[in-house]
Amino acid sequence: MKISEKDQNILGKAVKEGDAVLLLGAGSTATSKNAQGENVKQGRALAAALAEMGGLPYENEDLPDVIQATLPTIGQPRLEQFFAKEYLKIKPSTELNNLFKYSWKRVYTWNIDDSIENIRYSTQTRHYYNGIIDRVALDGGIEYVHVVHLHGEAAKPEHGLIFSQSEYNRRLNQDKHDWYRQAASDYAAHVPIFIGSTLKEPILSAELDRARPHQNTSLGTAFLVTPDEFTALQKAAYEARGIVVIPGTLADFVSWLGSTIGASSSPEEISKRKNAFTNEISTRIDVTSDEINTANDIIIHTWNGTKKAADSLTNLNLKQTARDFLEGGSPSWKLCASNVPVWLKSTDFLYQNLKKAIEERERIFLVYGQSGSGKTTAIIQSLLKYLRENDDAAIYELKCDVKSLRASLELISRLHPDGGAIIYVGDAFLYGDALREDVLAFPRGKFTLVTSARSSEWRHHIERRVGDFTAAFQFQRFVRKDYAALIQRLLQYVPSPKFLKMAPRERERRLASSQEQLLIALKETTSSEKFTNVITQEYENLPDRDAKFLFLIAGLATMARTGIHQTTAREAYRKRRESLSFEEALRQLEGIVSIDNAGRLVARHELYVRHILDNVASFKDVMNAEVEILRTYTKYSIPIVKNVSRLDGILFKFLLNHNFIGELARRRNEIEEGLRAYESFEIEFQLDGHFWLQFGQYLAMFGELERALDALQKSIAAYPGNVFAVHALADLQLRVAHDRPVYDAVTLALIGDAVETLEDLHASPNLQADFYPIVTLANNHVSTLLKHKQKAAAKSAAQRYFRMIQAMSRTDLQIEHARERLAHFITHDTWKATQSKSKRHRNNRNNRNNRNNRNNRNNRNNRRSQQR
Repeated sequence: MKISEKDQNILGKAVKEGDAVLLLGAGSTATSKNAQGENVKQGRALAAALAEMGGLPYENEDLPDVIQATLPTIGQPRLEQFFAKEYLKIKPSTELNNLFKYSWKRVYTWNIDDSIENIRYSTQTRHYYNGIIDRVALDGGIEYVHVVHLHGEAAKPEHGLIFSQSEYNRRLNQDKHDWYRQAASDYAAHVPIFIGSTLKEPILSAELDRARPHQNTSLGTAFLVTPDEFTALQKAAYEARGIVVIPGTLADFVSWLGSTIGASSSPEEISKRKNAFTNEISTRIDVTSDEINTANDIIIHTWNGTKKAADSLTNLNLKQTARDFLEGGSPSWKLCASNVPVWLKSTDFLYQNLKKAIEERERIFLVYGQSGSGKTTAIIQSLLKYLRENDDAAIYELKCDVKSLRASLELISRLHPDGGAIIYVGDAFLYGDALREDVLAFPRGKFTLVTSARSSEWRHHIERRVGDFTAAFQFQRFVRKDYAALIQRLLQYVPSPKFLKMAPRERERRLASSQEQLLIALKETTSSEKFTNVITQEYENLPDRDAKFLFLIAGLATMARTGIHQTTAREAYRKRRESLSFEEALRQLEGIVSIDNAGRLVARHELYVRHILDNVASFKDVMNAEVEILRTYTKYSIPIVKNVSRLDGILFKFLLNHNFIGELARRRNEIEEGLRAYESFEIEFQLDGHFWLQFGQYLAMFGELERALDALQKSIAAYPGNVFAVHALADLQLRVAHDRPVYDAVTLALIGDAVETLEDLHASPNLQADFYPIVTLANNHVSTLLKHKQKAAAKSAAQRYFRMIQAMSRTDLQIEHARERLAHFITHDTWKATQSKSKRHRNNRNNRNNRNNRNNRNNRNNRRSQQR
């Protein structure tokens, strides 16, 4: 095959790394044989055969025109019989067989035959999809490959076949071609290789055109393998679109693969090339194909390897990386192995506690603190110090999008039969209820899991799940002893003329005057201005609406703490872009939006984004970004969270979260605009229980109780096992009963249904949730009865609920408040009014401040005793 050295390097690298997408046209099966031993009919040969069946002369008309003209005469049943005869039981050619000895990101075919299904051996496990009826599926990892029949299958004609122009037009008009949308995303994100195609596919062309701001804009390099001859003008047109034309057939391409890549390229070989952990584990134990996929989610860190990577940073790269970090960028292991991050005084105490937890083989060591406090940097610094002091140690990091926490823990444990592995998982929030169950599946001593959480998440959610077997450490804000080192880093890496001109004491005074967490303090110190003003100016000074829209897409995903995959962001962005390509808009956001280690877009820091969403960007623009991200999920099967990756599932749930949308809407007085996030998808997500749950709770949040009841009933109908929806419906039934003007049969029925549901939930032995049914009963049932002047029934219910609470082993502030309220009513015959939301927030904040003050005193006492 004739191909330039530069293009050969691009193509070879893509295949070696499993990053190439195949798109197969008619020419790819030209040398395969049908059941009659004849070459599979394609293009002109197929058109001629159909014209003859229809009794019409054939004069080289295009296939879609022939089918449209002959179908009334031939009839659908006879046409399907013909397709079955021609395209089922295909014997694949040698070159087609050999093509699947290599690993591909995904395989699309416009052919309706079963040639690929009849390939006996392939290096990957194949999963087949009918592009007309099947929803898009999650990429299962390099061990698996999706084979997508974009135009349907001869074996399943009842689902439709795409041949005629009218069928093309119908699909385009309906905009129901989810796999074509995915093909366009794959085209932009990976390296597409067209084989035996004319590239005249209307639906794909339409999707690609949507992604391009201009007709000839490139979406990255693509390759077209074809024996066809092209004029100089045609070649130039392909080149303008980033398509490299390679003269040759499928056989030529497979021959090139053999001479360039080798006889095959297996998932294990690819994984070893890309991941040191896979290399390590495959040399020590026998691993299955599923374990190879699991290994791809694990990164191994050693001191020598990480320090070598840090030392490889050039002076210019180091300065830019340092500046991004000091202005809010995420810390990397490579950066933390350099001298850029300051080792804070609080990090001393963190390291002492970490070392103790590892030595005592605690199951979990969790660091909690405020967002922007520097806790993540301090954890990585401490882990690296441990590696430096223990030459034979290694630390395993689980990627944030790990498919199975338990499978990863099992695989690492197999490398350490005597236990003692150290595993870093970053953000405990991402693992939800699975964290407790997965960690307790292993005996104590097998590993120490190092993770982090925000203070509020730890106290209100995570502590009740894993607190009984977790060594927790509160990370405090920076202190005066840290000032000198922090100032030195700012002077070295962050350009700020005002800060440079200050006297040393003035710099310290500036740093001391910011009573915020570390990130905000550093920004305010160098900018000589309030953090919120700096962020406002950065957003408002973006050059156009396109850049601002892409920022909001990345910003919402940053608020969810998941980031957003570039292909998803591109798909959401292109729906509303005005002039700039995705790449052009992303360049406008350099230094504000970056790509993390998982290939996902993240804004500089959540604290930055929160201010923009709360105070700067129009709420309509925020909702536009929200709706377009949600629209990208409509191509997946329901329930959404079961059919996307862990991070994408968390992002989906966050985007629909009624508290997040509701608080923004309330702050902006845009309640109706907030509804757009739900009303835009009542059809697409109608079978998704989580969608209706959040919709119902949003409606209830603003007093639309009757509509909320309907939404919550739909949530339970869509997913009967969702205890959150069951609880929310019962809670709402009591609220509706409370607000009813009369104590009639309807009111009694609402109360009866709610009480029965909540008491059943309370009695459930395995209920692990962030709500207490007994608290809902204690507060809402009693108050509803009293409102309707049923004092005797209220007293009886209060006594029963008080006994039920007394018998509980679990407790927290919610339970204590309910107990006190019931006791007061039973003893004094008066019912205390519930606190308003704002007062509750104030009290919670005061309680947190009191706890923080106590913790600060305790930490100071500990430091003094250690110094003594």
